[in-house]
Amino acid sequence: MRPATETIRDLLNRAENCLIQNGVPNARRNAEWMLCASLEVSMLDLYVRSGEFVSSRAIDDYWRRVERRAAREPLQYILGSTEFMALPFLARPGVFVPRPDTEVLVEHAERRLRAIELHRPALVLDLCCGSGVIGVSIAKRVPNAGVTAVDVSEAAVELTSDNAAHNGVSDRVRLVQDDAVEYLDSTADRFAAILCNPPYIASGELAGLPREVRDHEPMLALDGGPDGLDFYRRAIPRMVRCLLPDGFVMVEIGDAQGASVSDLFEGAGFMSVRVIQDLAGRDRVVTT
Repeated sequence: MRPATETIRDLLNRAENCLIQNGVPNARRNAEWMLCASLEVSMLDLYVRSGEFVSSRAIDDYWRRVERRAAREPLQYILGSTEFMALPFLARPGVFVPRPDTEVLVEHAERRLRAIELHRPALVLDLCCGSGVIGVSIAKRVPNAGVTAVDVSEAAVELTSDNAAHNGVSDRVRLVQDDAVEYLDSTADRFAAILCNPPYIASGELAGLPREVRDHEPMLALDGGPDGLDFYRRAIPRMVRCLLPDGFVMVEIGDAQGASVSDLFEGAGFMSVRVIQDLAGRDRVVTT
């Protein structure tokens, strides 16, 4: 049973202990973020006002968040938001949580698209769009880009639509609910860039993922088949016909998949295939 009244300091300490007992990484920081959300204050306010008492209504709201996090629900779902490329994004259960790793793809794609933009508007395809962080970030950062965002999940398409509106780029993000490979087969559009963060985790590795991922995020966005390469095998041969003559593809990969995915691109007739590393020196993106 919780105390009838608690200060901010006491509440943070109790929440931190609860999260530690349940194996939550970065327990103190998680406790702080959730209390900021419940009290609608800044991180600085938590410590400037640490001796203030918290209302029982706010305590109840906060403790519901703490219990969800103790059950290892992703923090982004609990807060309802996250940040990507310094932009605000909504986050909801049922849609893949964006990772900082994907920023590598967006940064390199932005550079390539800005060069294209000097000559003409850039039409971009965001396959397996999820929460829309790739396509929306490109629309926000490349003013002349028009994005088509495709996902088979209705929840993902709705969230991408909301995130486009949240970032003021709805007029340049077109939403399509469809299987990514079927869309590649059917579209008549030709793109300056095809960007994609597909499911690429080998099926046998799913059980070993952190509980936040394994128990809460959609398997559709994670399971890449027996060796993690199912999507690439199906999609890469179909991408050739969907590109403009000087267009390019960028896909995110697992850190042991650089050579295998590069071989698939080369086998489909792509030239000048290369692997891009992240800041830790791990293979993260394959591009043509």
